[in-house]
Amino acid sequence: MQLYLSRRIRTDTSLQFAPHLLLLIIVTCVTVCYSAPELLLSTNSYLTTADRAHFKKILEPGLTSHDLSSIYYTVNGYAFLGEALPNKQVICDYLTEVTKDENITGENAFYIASIWRTIGNCQRKSTSVISKVLSSTIEKDTSSIVELYYAVNGLAALSEKLPRNKVDKVIKAIENTLQKDDNLWNLGYTFHIASDLGISGTFAFTRLEDAIIQADEVDGQYLQFEGGLSVTSFLVNGIFKLSNTLKEKPPLTSQQTVKIANYLLSRRSVQTPRGVTNLLSALTTLANNDYEKPICVTLANEGISISTQQPFVTVKVCDILGNPLTSVPKVIANSATRVGDDAAILSNENFQPSPNDKTLFTINLMKMKPERGFYKVSIAAGSVTNTVTVKVLCEVVVDHLEIGTADADQTTQPKLTRVLYPKKLSEKIEADSQQKLVMRFLFRDGTTKKPMRTHQTFVRLSSVANSNSDKKAREILLVAEPDASHLYKFDMPVGSMAANFDYLSGDYNVELIVGDAVLSNPFQWTVATVTLKFPEPISTERADKGVLYKYKSNIYETKPEIKHMFREREKRPPAFVSNLFSGLCLAPVLLLLILWAKLGVNISNFPISVSALMFHLGLGSIFVLFGIFWLKLNMFVTLRYLVGLGVVTFLAGNKMLSRIAHKHKSR
Repeated sequence: MQLYLSRRIRTDTSLQFAPHLLLLIIVTCVTVCYSAPELLLSTNSYLTTADRAHFKKILEPGLTSHDLSSIYYTVNGYAFLGEALPNKQVICDYLTEVTKDENITGENAFYIASIWRTIGNCQRKSTSVISKVLSSTIEKDTSSIVELYYAVNGLAALSEKLPRNKVDKVIKAIENTLQKDDNLWNLGYTFHIASDLGISGTFAFTRLEDAIIQADEVDGQYLQFEGGLSVTSFLVNGIFKLSNTLKEKPPLTSQQTVKIANYLLSRRSVQTPRGVTNLLSALTTLANNDYEKPICVTLANEGISISTQQPFVTVKVCDILGNPLTSVPKVIANSATRVGDDAAILSNENFQPSPNDKTLFTINLMKMKPERGFYKVSIAAGSVTNTVTVKVLCEVVVDHLEIGTADADQTTQPKLTRVLYPKKLSEKIEADSQQKLVMRFLFRDGTTKKPMRTHQTFVRLSSVANSNSDKKAREILLVAEPDASHLYKFDMPVGSMAANFDYLSGDYNVELIVGDAVLSNPFQWTVATVTLKFPEPISTERADKGVLYKYKSNIYETKPEIKHMFREREKRPPAFVSNLFSGLCLAPVLLLLILWAKLGVNISNFPISVSALMFHLGLGSIFVLFGIFWLKLNMFVTLRYLVGLGVVTFLAGNKMLSRIAHKHKSR
């Protein structure tokens, strides 16, 4: 296409479209050649100190176990955690006792050899026995790929190299197995075995893509293999182990590596030693590989809140094991925008490294004087980016608050008294049923001094102790609503709200409760004490728009038991009608008997044979089945029996009719 366009530009005499085409080609080349590479995303999290303590607690019971597989996973788990084994000599002595058994399986021999390699200085008194067991597995022609994995990996743990003839035999056995079944586990065994064969394992490198394309992506963030943590960890270790042996980059993109790391980190709640070791081995492999190392850029403290008291945003930049990076990158805040309106407050600001921790970087976000709310901060650490969400808190200030009473019909202006936060009004306020309790107040943002509204603003009225005649405590919560200028107005008509207080007059504390997700100082303030005088309760209940609920004295008493009532049976017809209907149904049978008696039944011509008896018995059974269906069975059960009886009756009848026809022909 490009050659055609260039020739057309050169040969077209009019050159009418040549400038446009030439410009398009130049722009495309510049875009392709000089566009910046897409920045890599970081992992969602990393291995924390709490995670390591959790893993160690799960591994501890394996230190005193007498099961080789449990000891294997525990010893390797401690090695990945970098923890010293507290009973190394006890484990070595136990392995010495186990190797005295003459019937050691290939799997147990693999566990013993691997534990020896991990411990390092464990005295090996029976190495030849283990080596002989593993070598005999390779020599057998019937060994499965799992047994070959144990044998080859175990010999590699003993630092024993396979001769050329055995290498060829192993490769041939693997290829035959993959031709029959190349599932994920078999591919994983292949990668591990091939990595221990050295350069001879090149045959398996082309199968890496066959395994990787079978990975499942979840929510665009995680990449896993079907089967969960075990198979995912096994394949990840095999892929990178083979790649390191052959010095070839695995066919994994950086995005795929990050998503695999995200999946592994999401499984940090494992509860078995095997799961812990599988998880730690795969994470260690990804963190220490020579090609794509996932990096985590996240908040040092989840759910971090920024305020004037704590103005710093602290991010942690580390590998997935929580360790510092070998080369400390430059950490930059590309942007910070408010959630909701995307208002930007900064661009390309540098984070400052912590002098005490190489993984921590801080920036003073409050120097930008952001308004309260949630902000998304895009952070770049070298070639890795991530977006974190921080919450900017503000201090709410009570600009003014006035409380008092007014006539319920609003004929006069309210009489209000100003109260300063956090003091309480010294004198009591009195309000009868013809009045209403009135409050007016305004909040301001402590940073910007602008009027503001909060998500939760309640006025709580609770009875003062021993103020009511019946000694019953009452309280009610009401919502205060702001107007367009953010001025809160609270009006409570005393008369119409009497039912909510159960008509109990007396002294009530008036409290203002303020809360919000972005407030640094939510508060509960007792503003004043008000004496409410309710009217006498009316005898008949009536609907009142001001009543929030009707109080009942027995609301918390035991209610009567709810007993289930089954539906009454439908009325059945009289016995005479039922009997008459049954008689009409049996009338054809009676008519058949009468006709047989009148015409005569030639019993002598009945063919005496098994088929004839089976046919008549089957036919009779079908009629009996219809009768039982009418009385008891349902259609599906009846059809199930009818199929069996029908087949037998059909075959017997066909045989009987054939015999009768043959008999007539012979005459």
